[in-house]
Amino acid sequence: MPGVSTARIGSCEPEAASAVSTHFAFLLLRSFSSLDLCAALDVLNEANQFDQTPRYSWSLFSEDGIAVLASNGLSMNVDGPMMPVTRRDTVIVLGGNEYVDASTLPVLAWLRSVSRKGSRIGAVGSAVFTLAKAGIVSNEPVTAHWRYRGAIAEHCPDLELEQNIFCIGEKSLTCAGGAATLDMMLQLITENSGSCIASWVADRLVCGSYRTGQEEQSVAEFLHTGERNAKLASAIGFMRSNLEEPIPVQEIAASVGISVRQLERLFKAFLSTSPKAFYRKLRLEHARRLLHQTSLPIIEVSIASGFSSQSHFSRLFRRHFGVSPHQDAAISLGNRSRNL
Repeated sequence: MPGVSTARIGSCEPEAASAVSTHFAFLLLRSFSSLDLCAALDVLNEANQFDQTPRYSWSLFSEDGIAVLASNGLSMNVDGPMMPVTRRDTVIVLGGNEYVDASTLPVLAWLRSVSRKGSRIGAVGSAVFTLAKAGIVSNEPVTAHWRYRGAIAEHCPDLELEQNIFCIGEKSLTCAGGAATLDMMLQLITENSGSCIASWVADRLVCGSYRTGQEEQSVAEFLHTGERNAKLASAIGFMRSNLEEPIPVQEIAASVGISVRQLERLFKAFLSTSPKAFYRKLRLEHARRLLHQTSLPIIEVSIASGFSSQSHFSRLFRRHFGVSPHQDAAISLGNRSRNL
């Protein structure tokens, strides 16, 4: 193979010889992320390039066998409708922002049948909601993309969501999606084919070091801003964990071991805002996700976002988003209806 180190392949031969073929079945829900799918498939495809051994195979399903529209507008062809799988297969559901409407009765029934066979079932992005609605979420830790966590928690109050970028259990695997999909799939390659092959695949995909599931989204989420300050990341994580019952800035500063003034300087330097304004923005964005992803009344959305006064909440919401909560919810409902 051009560009591949023969010495490195030779060093992995013992693990490669013990490889067992594994099949993945991906169920694409409406508005799924094409990045999530491509990240997963590219890892599997690259693993098959190692000494040209077909360790992995896959199939793509949709509810009705028709091409599925991804969140970026791409239409993805599938191999067919939801089909029977074997106990050895791993089924992974890919969800997007239409996860409530996409979790139809046929989808839930199929997932229950897959679970009864003992297949390993996974969820990426928002799809843990679909698994929960099907009643097949195990007692193992699960996670979801931070954008959907609040709304999913409202829909499924008994579901214990972790902050991790992915969680892998004996019978379940869940992932926040995005770049974390790559990390999770590389971890699965490590489990199935060995760390040497996983590292080889990571190098081929130019991600020499990949993350473990222990890393939390609360830290990773803000790396794109260019900040590398652990105190600031911890403070933001503390805010995110307390949206319904806001914590005073003094307590947030104390929780990360700095003074209020130091915390204010960090927010000003890295995010060009104050802790109070940033916290309010987080709560308003959380409220908007609830309006878009649940059918909660506005008063309940207000309370769930830490605003005791609905009128005050509505004023702040309009100031931030340019429309009232009622108008925003109506626009979102109209958009979902047109996509059905």
